Amino acid sequence: MVAKKKTLSMMLFSGSYGSQDAEYMCRIAEKAIDMGYDVQIFLYGDGVNAQLTDQAPKMFYNVGNALERLSEKGAVIKSCVRCSQARGYLDKDSEFDESQDRYPSSKTIDAVKIYSLYGFIDMIKQGDQILTFGSS
Repeated sequence: MVAKKKTLSMMLFSGSYGSQDAEYMCRIAEKAIDMGYDVQIFLYGDGVNAQLTDQAPKMFYNVGNALERLSEKGAVIKSCVRCSQARGYLDKDSEFDESQDRYPSSKTIDAVKIYSLYGFIDMIKQGDQILTFGSS
């Protein structure tokens, strides 16, 4: 009998560069994937700023690039639609695209799906372990 892979669900509340929360989350997520876990990440509150395209920090860990790498390794990354809309990440008149299973945005990296808060509820149900980073 093959054992079911464990799932690590993570939530980021903090912005990308105001603390090291986003960096630590990405590093733990990468290690978990390398150890055989399925990883799910939900960006909420200021955590949605991690999805911004063209991040160019000169002296900091590049969270946007890290999320792209995590997605390429199989991580599922979603972002709260209300938090994203409040911070200007949704394109004007953006509507849910069922074929892409996301709200479209030209301002976010492709690795992240802008989704309803129900996306995190699903992650909680599926997660064997749940970690939160930062506070809102």
